[in-house]
Amino acid sequence: MAGQSKSYMALLNERTIIVAIVFTLALMWSVGQLTFLGGIIVGAVAAVSLTQLALKRRIEELEKRRALMQERKKAEKPSTVSIGAQALDRLPSPFILVDSTHRITVANMAAKTLLGGDIVGNDVSLYLRQTEFISALETILKHPASEFRVIRHTTSNDRSFDVTIAPVPQQSSGQEQSGAMIFFYEVTSLIRAEQMRADFVANASHELRTPLTSILGFIETLIGPAADDKDAHQRFLGIMQTEAERMVRLIDDLLSLSRIEMTRYVAPEMDVDIKKLLVNTVSTIAPNAMARNIKFECNIPDDLKPVRGDGDQLTQVLINLLSNASKYCDPDSTVHISANSCLDDQKIQILIRDEGPGISEEHLARLTERFYRVDTARSRKMGGTGLGLAIVKHILLRHDSNLEIKSEVGRGTTFRFKLPISKNAAQ
Repeated sequence: MAGQSKSYMALLNERTIIVAIVFTLALMWSVGQLTFLGGIIVGAVAAVSLTQLALKRRIEELEKRRALMQERKKAEKPSTVSIGAQALDRLPSPFILVDSTHRITVANMAAKTLLGGDIVGNDVSLYLRQTEFISALETILKHPASEFRVIRHTTSNDRSFDVTIAPVPQQSSGQEQSGAMIFFYEVTSLIRAEQMRADFVANASHELRTPLTSILGFIETLIGPAADDKDAHQRFLGIMQTEAERMVRLIDDLLSLSRIEMTRYVAPEMDVDIKKLLVNTVSTIAPNAMARNIKFECNIPDDLKPVRGDGDQLTQVLINLLSNASKYCDPDSTVHISANSCLDDQKIQILIRDEGPGISEEHLARLTERFYRVDTARSRKMGGTGLGLAIVKHILLRHDSNLEIKSEVGRGTTFRFKLPISKNAAQ
């Protein structure tokens, strides 16, 4: 606007000068002070002067426009760089650039969080001190045409990264110098999953080997020293049957866990009468619990709405939880079962509480791990496989629910979970 005002004022001044010259010439002509030829000469000189002024003004305007365009280009260039820097800073994986002297020149927010907020300007070897890393970085800087290198880096808090080091040319004082890009890709979850698989195979092999070794030992005894001992036959065959049944239960649980994991992300769509399911499960468990004089107390409202789920899998959940409660609670005690509607989130809450010895707090977080037992000897004596609560957890995850476990030593353990109310019942 200021430039336009100046141009308008300059144009106004030129017009004023022209009017003044014409008026002066006319006045001088009228009083006889100017001849015709003189008027022409003076007018021509004035026209040339005005033309030069207009040309000069036009040139000044063009220079101003050129300067303004250059300023705009300079302003746009930093903004583009700024956008790129912001995008790099938002990158969730750590990323840094290193110059030929190992100095960190660029680091995004993730890198600063991982290595430290003041890493820019410092030597990268202060933060990544592995000999393998330093050797790979030296190779990249000395041979920019070489391919990228990948090394494994583990932090002090057991986070693992695959660190990629790649050559990146950099400009310094107008000259191109060698530099390197270092990109961190976190593989902590992959390593833990692999370790879990390895532990699972080792634990499963151990659980199967123990009864199998016992069976093979008894077979050798029956074939050899106790071949004619009928009492030993009866005793050993009973133990062999118990161990074989334990192997069958373990294999069934392993297969069941595998099937559940295969359907982990397939949401169940059936309508299940949860009240009927609870009553039937209690009737199934009650005869075995009678041997320890365990009673079941149910508090289930008659108008309990059906839930959305897989009936067979939910039956398995209830059998596992009620069986554990009846096995590990104190003799002559009661297992309490309740169900109620949570109208705020359209779910049915199911609670199973025993009056057993309780579980120490340090064990609670690991109860749903495969083959984890608080008391290994007692669990095996009770016929447990160590997979019951792992199966429960995975079934509930498929039903978009979590198993909550609360326990107090000497006062029993409570298991709680929620199931979504059926869409048909909610309408």
